[in-house]
Amino acid sequence: YVLGMSEEQQIEYAQKGYMGDESIGQAGLEKYAEEALAGKPSASLYVVNSDGQVVSRISQADPTPSQSITTTLDKNLQIETQKAISGFTGAAVVMEVETGRILAMASSPSFDPNLFDPNNANSAQLLNDVLNNKNQSLLNRATQGQYPLGSVFKVVTMAAALESNLYTPDSSYYCGYYFEELPGEKFEDWTLDKGYDESGELTLVQGLMRSCNPWFYHLGLDLFRQMGATYLSDMARGFGLGSATGIEQVAEDTGSIPDPKTDGDAVQQGIGQGEMLVTPLQVVRFIAAIANGGTLYRPQLIDSMTSSTGVTTYTFSPEAQSTLPISQTTLDAIREGMGLVVSSKRGTAHEALSGLNITMYGKTGTATNSTGDPHAWFAGYTDMNKEDKPDIAVVVLVENGGEGSEVAAPIFRRIIETYYFGEPKKLYPWEAEFDVTKTPTLQYTLTPTQTPYREPVKVEPTPTPAG
Repeated sequence: YVLGMSEEQQIEYAQKGYMGDESIGQAGLEKYAEEALAGKPSASLYVVNSDGQVVSRISQADPTPSQSITTTLDKNLQIETQKAISGFTGAAVVMEVETGRILAMASSPSFDPNLFDPNNANSAQLLNDVLNNKNQSLLNRATQGQYPLGSVFKVVTMAAALESNLYTPDSSYYCGYYFEELPGEKFEDWTLDKGYDESGELTLVQGLMRSCNPWFYHLGLDLFRQMGATYLSDMARGFGLGSATGIEQVAEDTGSIPDPKTDGDAVQQGIGQGEMLVTPLQVVRFIAAIANGGTLYRPQLIDSMTSSTGVTTYTFSPEAQSTLPISQTTLDAIREGMGLVVSSKRGTAHEALSGLNITMYGKTGTATNSTGDPHAWFAGYTDMNKEDKPDIAVVVLVENGGEGSEVAAPIFRRIIETYYFGEPKKLYPWEAEFDVTKTPTLQYTLTPTQTPYREPVKVEPTPTPAG
C-alpha cells in the first residue's frame, strides 16, 4: 500500500513539497488519505538573483503534522470474516444498515503487503509469485470483483414486477420443473437437479422464498414484452447496480447492467443471469437499503481523523445518496419473501440458518458462469433493533463455490455469529474443527499386513565388456 515514487510521481509530488525519496500511499486508505497521513513539511518561497543569492523571503508555510485515522472496521469481526472465507476465492462485506459504515471487508485469497518492501529479505523471491498468481490475490473482490448476481437478483425482478402494476404479492404461478414459454426452449428449475418435488403453485412472495426459476423466467419475459426492454434494467440501476457506490477510500469497479435485446436475454435477466455484472459492495448496499426502509447510503471506511495534538479533524457522518425506486407496499412484500427464505421450512436458507434465534432476512444465489462451477451468493440482513449492536447487512460471494444455500449461507451464518456472540458457534459442514477443513486423512493407523519372510536373492553383477 505504501511504496516509493515512480518518476512521474516524483514530478507531481515535488510540487507538493516532497523531496522525491519518500514512500507514498499507492493504494487503499494510504493513497486516499496520503496528505493527512504524511502531513506537510515547512516551506519557504524566496526571491533569488542571477547569482543564486537570496534577495528576500516572500512566503513561509509552517509544517503540518501527520494525522491518525480510525477506520469503521470492527477488528474482531474483520479478522473472523477473513477467516470465514479463507480457503475460498471470493469476498464478504458487512455494512451497518442505517449508516453505510463498513464493519468488515474481506477478499480471498489475500496477500502479505510486506512482500512489497524491498528491505524484506523474502521480497525478491516471493513477490513475483504474488504478482503472477493466477488467483489474482491483489484484486479486492469485494469492490473490484464483477459477477452475475444469480438468484439474489430475483429481489430486483420482484420489485420491478410489483411496481409495474401487472402483479401483486399474491399473484400466483405454477412452479414446475420446466419453463417452456419460449418456442423451442426448455429451461429447468433448480429442484429438478436436486431431485426435489416440484414447488407447485406459488404466490410471488412464495416464489422468492422458494427461488422458483420458472416464476422469474416468466417475470423477466413478461416485463420485457409489456414494459419495454429497459424496464427491469432501469430498476436494477435504481438499486445501485451497474454504477460506482462512491466508496472512494478503496478502488472499485462499476459492473454493468445491459438492456436485454431478445426474449431469451429477458428470460435470463429475470433470474440474474446473462451479461450483467455486479460487485459484492453494490449488493450489500441495496440489501442494507431494503433493511433500512429504502435509503442507499455511501459506503465508508473512515470513522474519524485526529491530529497529533488529539484534535478530531473529521468525524464519520452518514451520506444518503438516493432511495430505492419502490413503494412501501413493494418493500414490505420483498421483506416478507426474504424473511421466509430463512424462517420457512421451504425457504432455501432455512437449513443453513435455523436455530440462531436472530431475526434475519436473506436470499440465496447460484450464478452460472463460463469459468466452471456456479458462483455461490448469499445476501441478507438482521433485524434485532439492539442499541449496542446496530443491524447489519452481509453479502458473501464464493467464486465457483456451487450452491449459495450450501456454501455461501453457512459463511453468512458464521459472520452473524461472530457479530452477535463474538465468535463462531457452528462448524461448517466441511470442517473437522473451526478453520480446519476436513481431509481424506484417516483418523487411525492401519495395521500393516504381514508378508512371509523371503531370503533375498543374490544377483551377480554382469561384467562390462572392455573397450
